[in-house]
Amino acid sequence: MKDLTEKKIEQSIEDRKRTYRTFFDNVKTYKPFLELEEKTFKDGVLNRRTKELMALSISIVTKCEPCMEWHLDQAIQNGATDEEIFETIDVSIEMGGGQAGAYARFVVKALDYFRNKNESR
Repeated sequence: MKDLTEKKIEQSIEDRKRTYRTFFDNVKTYKPFLELEEKTFKDGVLNRRTKELMALSISIVTKCEPCMEWHLDQAIQNGATDEEIFETIDVSIEMGGGQAGAYARFVVKALDYFRNKNESR
């Protein structure tokens, strides 16, 4: 049986896939946002992995669970190690205090979810 976090992660992924076309076709700011995102996260002085870890930290501090799920997955896909992810959580807690610590639990459970998902491939 799936726990609540796993259901939230899967719902977030499904919602993003299901609403992508509607957003793209109807929300005027969505296409420019995607272009900004592409430019922002491409390798530069900072590589994409580092940028995704930065975005993960910001997502924790701002309490955005869909953002946490997305940027964690992107960080993993770009080679982030568990140690880097846990250090990112440390920075989030330092910057965001107790609330960031509480939301970081979602990231820890999501990390397990993505690691298990990747192992089963």
